[in-house]
Amino acid sequence: MPSDRKAKFVFSIALTLLFLTGIGAALTIMRLYLTEGWVRHTYAVEIAIGDLESALAAAGRTRISYVESGTAESLRSFQDSLEGVNAAIGQIRNLVGDSVVEQSLRDRLEANAKRRVSASLEAVELKKQNRLDAANQARVTRMVASAAIETAEIAQQMRQYEDALLAQRSHLSTRLFEVTVGLLSGSFMLSILMLWIHYRLLNGELRDRVAAENQLRQLTVQLMKVRDEEGRRFARELHDGLGQSLVAAKLTADSLESDDGENPKIKDLCAILRDCVSQTRTISYLLHPPMLDEIGFGPAASWFVEGYSKRTGIDVSCHIAPEAEHLPRHLELTLFRILQEALTNIHRHSKSMWAEVSVSVTAGEVMLRVKDYGNGISPEVLAKFTLNGTHAGVGLSGMKERVRELHGEFKIVSDSKGTQIAVKMPLKIEGQLSPTAAG
Repeated sequence: MPSDRKAKFVFSIALTLLFLTGIGAALTIMRLYLTEGWVRHTYAVEIAIGDLESALAAAGRTRISYVESGTAESLRSFQDSLEGVNAAIGQIRNLVGDSVVEQSLRDRLEANAKRRVSASLEAVELKKQNRLDAANQARVTRMVASAAIETAEIAQQMRQYEDALLAQRSHLSTRLFEVTVGLLSGSFMLSILMLWIHYRLLNGELRDRVAAENQLRQLTVQLMKVRDEEGRRFARELHDGLGQSLVAAKLTADSLESDDGENPKIKDLCAILRDCVSQTRTISYLLHPPMLDEIGFGPAASWFVEGYSKRTGIDVSCHIAPEAEHLPRHLELTLFRILQEALTNIHRHSKSMWAEVSVSVTAGEVMLRVKDYGNGISPEVLAKFTLNGTHAGVGLSGMKERVRELHGEFKIVSDSKGTQIAVKMPLKIEGQLSPTAAG
């Protein structure tokens, strides 16, 4: 499996694990919320039982108060306490009923509470009818006391059952929480591992890509060097071989023309040979100007700009600092090739009718600037070229690689008003000494 597909696969696994971790965390939170609800339910049941016991006790007290006083106020208090008993019974009925045991205890408690209330109501009715004697009062008291004892037993059973149920639910929730935390921890650690593997794969792919780009860059630079050497050799062969033969043929034709100047064919032959010699020299100079080796960069660049203006009709102002007359050989060839390519691009693409060339030398640096006033480069193409050195043609890429090889700076600025190429390179590179301005 390719490294990029491996990275995508591992990243997908990591995302899946993180997604499952999120689901597990959500389920854990929901479980904790349910556990909290169970705790609240238990407390609510116990509070409701306590409220019922309090209401029954209040009913008993108000019954005794009415039996002793017989006032209307005490009767109203008794009736209010009965409403409290009914409200407490209704609250318990709403809370309890999840299991058969709870329903049975609830029904027993409700029946017991009704018996206590019925006994109190009987005593009140007897009081209203003035029939409540000592025997009836003692009988009612025994009934209420017996029901109260049973109420306490049933309430205690309900509390114990709720506590046991809460403990059981809490234990189950704790176990589920522990299992969920374990699963979450494992999923999270596996996610971290997958992301780390993904990072290693991407880092390895990036190293391989950078290495491939460096190899390609080195190959490009090597090809340019080979092309320069081949251009130098071909220019020498063209100049010394075909060029010399054409010069000899031209001399012979000139001799024939001097002997028979009236022959039009000989005149045409002399003109053709002169043009061939001129074109051969131009091609030889463009491939590798011998002036670059003989008299240095400054005069060779001036000669090239002058010939370029004559061939293309583009007015080029050229200012080359005297310090640039002699430069290190590797810099001279690089600067000359960049100058050639830049002016060629102006003629092919810019359609500008004038341009500027300047070369300056400062402390330890040489700077070449070529500016035109033509169409310019589109912002999209320029942005892509600035980002990764592509989408702008072989010429600009070659310039950039030449400058990069010599640890220099390459900058291009372009808009609708024209384009400027600026190259800055150090005079001293990797132990090489900058030359003196010797002739």
